[in-house]
Amino acid sequence: MEGLILILLAFALIIAEAHVPSFGILGIAGIITLLAGGNMIIEQGGIFGYQLDWPFFLGLATGTAIPLFFASYVVAKHRRKKPVAGIESMIGHDAKIIDWSGKSGRVHVQGELWAAHSTHEHPFAEGDIVTISGVHDMSLHIHSKNTGA
Repeated sequence: MEGLILILLAFALIIAEAHVPSFGILGIAGIITLLAGGNMIIEQGGIFGYQLDWPFFLGLATGTAIPLFFASYVVAKHRRKKPVAGIESMIGHDAKIIDWSGKSGRVHVQGELWAAHSTHEHPFAEGDIVTISGVHDMSLHIHSKNTGA
């Protein structure tokens, strides 16, 4: 009976892996717990009158581990991607100067007009192309496309 409890705990850990950002630790613990519970059931001679052996538990563990690790891989790959929506997605894009005075002005990017600031005073002219280097409080930080300054 203890083996069955461990197997139920294993599935609880594997389900928790899907809902808690544990970076695979709960999933690995679930697979190990599943094998430990299977070992206990094998040593006890089966459960509920059924004789179970290692191939059953290894197949169960493998059949659980493969989708778990595939899903973890897909999630990790997705987290490394740049944002595709929101203000942060504009970082690295080019913008066109609409008007500029000293360290601030307005730029046109992705069909919208934005307030923009530069850390250095640049003599940007209308129509110059600049690169967005950051976003702060609904204002874009830009630098010259040629110099990166």
